[in-house]
Amino acid sequence: MSRARYLAAAAVGAVAFGALSGLFRGAARAEDPPAGEFAPIYRVLESPRCQNCHPSGDAPHIGDAGQRHRMNVSRRSPEAGLPCTTCHRTTNAAFVHGPPGVSPEWRMPPADQPMPFEGKSAHDLCEQLKDPKRNGGKSLADLHTHFEKDPLVLWGWDPGPGRAVPPMAHDALVKHVDAWIAKGAPCPP
Repeated sequence: MSRARYLAAAAVGAVAFGALSGLFRGAARAEDPPAGEFAPIYRVLESPRCQNCHPSGDAPHIGDAGQRHRMNVSRRSPEAGLPCTTCHRTTNAAFVHGPPGVSPEWRMPPADQPMPFEGKSAHDLCEQLKDPKRNGGKSLADLHTHFEKDPLVLWGWDPGPGRAVPPMAHDALVKHVDAWIAKGAPCPP
């Protein structure tokens, strides 16, 4: 095979893989990435570290590919006597892809306010994020605190062996959140 044909085949394969990955993750991306203050925040929120605990359904996801959690775990598991902390401890497992942990309160958002990020456009996720009726009763100041200090959020940048971190440093995310709030938390169109 000639070098040109090999490069063309590799490019087609990469494009196909990227398209399929987006489908499997349930991503609802526009053709053009969102612009404005919320765009960098959105890039973090659509990462696996955020979407795995903020899925469109009741089952959390695992891994960088967003696979459904094993053992049929769902938001209802704690009601059935299987709290998340059965496996998720206060520290990450030391082995690759072992159970992550950071807080004695490892959990998904509650069923009455599931706060799904998965499959949301930048506009829809932005509107949901700043709406206290859909964000756990948080004001914009509370959102700042959540992004800056919540142990479950901070865990995203120390997810344990074998897991990717969000696409920017945590301190950079907090600066973007502050800039977004300072401008009145505008949402992309």
